[in-house]
Order: sequence, then C-alpha cells, then structure tokens
Amino acid sequence: MQLLLQSMAAAYCVCNIAAADAQGVGSTITADHASIGKVQAEIHKYDQAVAVISQLNRSSSSVECNGVCYFPSGSRPIAWKCDPGRKCDLLCTVTPPVGGCN
Repeated sequence: MQLLLQSMAAAYCVCNIAAADAQGVGSTITADHASIGKVQAEIHKYDQAVAVISQLNRSSSSVECNGVCYFPSGSRPIAWKCDPGRKCDLLCTVTPPVGGCN
C-alpha cells in the first residue's frame, strides 16, 4: 500500500508539476474507496524543493502519510503516521525532511 501511495504521489507530481503554478500549489485532490478509505494528495512548493504529500484516512484507524521532497539534486521519500483526524504535513526545508501532523 505504501508503494502504491508513493507511486500515486510521484505520478501526480510528474504529470502536474508544470501546471502547478497555474493551478495553485497546495490544492488537494481526493479519491474515496469504500474498502480502502479516503486518499488525499497535495503539492507544496519551496524555494529549493517541491513536496508531494499523500495521506490515507482509514475508518477508525491512524492516518498513513507518505511524502517525497524533490530537490535539484535528487529526491527524498518519507513515511509516517498521524492520529485520526490529523492532517499530514511535510517540511522539505530541513535535512533530512521531516513529516508531521497538524
């Protein structure tokens, strides 16, 4: 599942990175699946990085977070969990990148 979410996030980023400025970075896309839960993906743009964050909200379970920070010299994936009702957040301005919950 984690690989699926990371692949989805990477594909979303690659397909839409050029359109991110026009569409507004930080916009969220959502997909619901009755058996899996609700998946949300978001792109954030920093001075020296682009972050793709995905989160899976399963019913009455922790929130699964996956993110990738894309830098000029490479990328850095990270996975973490948040309590139910919290939102995944990724900070690409520190080394190594840090995942958090809001």
